[in-house]
Amino acid sequence: MTSASKYWEFVKLDTTSKRRVEMIAVAKTYFQRHFPDLHDVADVTVQRHLWQIQHDANGEREDKFLAELCLRCYISHQIYQVCLDLGMKFGSKNGFTYQDLLPYVLDDEVLEIAVRQPQQLSAWLNTHRSQQGFPGLGNSSYQSLATNILKTFDPTKGSLSAWVSRYVKQHTELKRFLLQHGVFLVSDWALLNDTNPKELQRILTTIFGLSQVEIEQACELLVSYHGVYRQDRLQQRMAGGMLKCQPPTTHQLARIANDFQSRLGKSITPDTVFKQLQLIALKLRQYRIAAQGGTVTSVSFDREEIRPMVEATQVTTEDDEQVEFIRLYQAQFSQALDEAIAQVLADVQAKIQRKRGTVEQQFTTALHLFHCQGQSMSQIAPLIGLKKQYEVTRLLKLNDLRADIRQNLLLSLRSRILELAENFTDSSRLQALDQKLEGILDEQISSLIQEVESEVKNPIRNQPLRSLLARRICHYLQSQERKGSK
Repeated sequence: MTSASKYWEFVKLDTTSKRRVEMIAVAKTYFQRHFPDLHDVADVTVQRHLWQIQHDANGEREDKFLAELCLRCYISHQIYQVCLDLGMKFGSKNGFTYQDLLPYVLDDEVLEIAVRQPQQLSAWLNTHRSQQGFPGLGNSSYQSLATNILKTFDPTKGSLSAWVSRYVKQHTELKRFLLQHGVFLVSDWALLNDTNPKELQRILTTIFGLSQVEIEQACELLVSYHGVYRQDRLQQRMAGGMLKCQPPTTHQLARIANDFQSRLGKSITPDTVFKQLQLIALKLRQYRIAAQGGTVTSVSFDREEIRPMVEATQVTTEDDEQVEFIRLYQAQFSQALDEAIAQVLADVQAKIQRKRGTVEQQFTTALHLFHCQGQSMSQIAPLIGLKKQYEVTRLLKLNDLRADIRQNLLLSLRSRILELAENFTDSSRLQALDQKLEGILDEQISSLIQEVESEVKNPIRNQPLRSLLARRICHYLQSQERKGSK
């Protein structure tokens, strides 16, 4: 049975970022006209009908608008519910509430005329026929999360509530906030499924410093897990089954145990397999949070899956040291990155100043417009007194800039990490780390560079770039601007 009011009650934030529910009379009247009796009507049926009206090429503009308005009301309720669920599941353990999440994703608005002057709606729509879609407050340049959810929703592939949940949890700023509070929204089983044994060996060796025996056993167990779990998932995919990674079944655990024993000649019970896989996933989760700029002051898990293991296991001093090392490494990486950016940009600006004089200001402005406002080279050119796009490209030389930052960061970070590691490992492990460190850091820094290059190839125009390197470049430029204004 459908709860009808969520199709005409709009959830939004007031000026103090508090939740506010606003009843929209025109949406209520429209909805009740289309669905006078909801006793046996499912949400999926309602949503499909409204979606079809919205996408009817021959439909009346007002009908299409009101159908979309009803769906956006529903989406606002679902966004709120996802934040509420995340807050209840992770908030108390990780120092935040659901209210902290709302400003990131509950950003939709409806046309004020639909709320305050509904009798004038038809006339307004007739005078704005050239406008594409029905954005908040009539501003066609702004696309809220709810608008994008509705644009990408396909009722033939699932429910709107499931699509909203997926979209909200993939929101870049929300994910970043959760990472900063130690929450990584990926299940243990997806983590294990997407990690190859070579990567696991590197993480357990360089970050957690486990013994060779422990590392070999963990990697072999992962091989057995992949041999059973991945194969089963492939068959499910071919049969059109659901793709979300579920905990392994009792039968799967027994098959993993048998595979492990047949290859290594070591007996292991299905229960031990389950616990060992969760411990491996725990370390992968800690690593992924830190590697993506998050904070590992506490570790979040899929609560229902991991709780029995957490209750049965006490955190050891070694675990505390591993977490502390990752935390300190993260801080060193951030500091070294900021220093590398400052050094490279200062050198470039000084070089330009010596050669071309006033062009130095053009460079700084163009750099800011590109990274901090998301403008294209063709947009930037006239703003800095140039005529062609290629002139801006030649001025910025972004590939050279990133290469210099990469090299500066690699050299700086290597010495910092070796010094840091002296407090956490013995001399033999330190020597082994010294031999591998450059390759490890090079891999992570390459990922940093690839992130921004990927974003530049697929930009969201006129919005700040979101990659870590771009954000830190903006931070540097803004700090220089503040210094100059004093």
